[in-house]
Amino acid sequence: MDNNQMIVQLRKLRQRREDHARGVVAVHQARVSEARQNVEAASQMLTEHLQRAIDEQNAAVSGLANRVVKATEFHMAQSRYEASITKAGQIQAQGEAAVLVQEQREVGLAEAQRRHVQSRKALLKLEKLADQIEKRAAPRHAAAAELLDDEGRLPHASQKQ
Repeated sequence: MDNNQMIVQLRKLRQRREDHARGVVAVHQARVSEARQNVEAASQMLTEHLQRAIDEQNAAVSGLANRVVKATEFHMAQSRYEASITKAGQIQAQGEAAVLVQEQREVGLAEAQRRHVQSRKALLKLEKLADQIEKRAAPRHAAAAELLDDEGRLPHASQKQ
């Protein structure tokens, strides 16, 4: 295998690696986007839950105000409040887990982007090398073509004489 063929093969290999790295980055970007959506959804769910809990508590307190309250009614209102707080804690924990997942995926994306940049640099370096070799070889190819052209003319000149 001569140098030109080797460079062509290396160029193909580097191009495949760069394409693969680009694909990996795209997958990581999609996963980061999904994680961001999950964080946003958890945050919105927590906000909605807390607003419902506040509304329910306001309604419960309004229902208990200005009248005699039985202990069972008070305990039921307190149980609903505690259940609501527990549910809010669970939703908040889900949100925190989603944030951790998002951070991990962003780290993975950064690494994939770094690899993609490296493969792109390697491809560009190989392209520059190939261009340099072609520029250096151009005078030789021109000289070889000229010699072949001259050799092609010599037999015709001897046949005419």
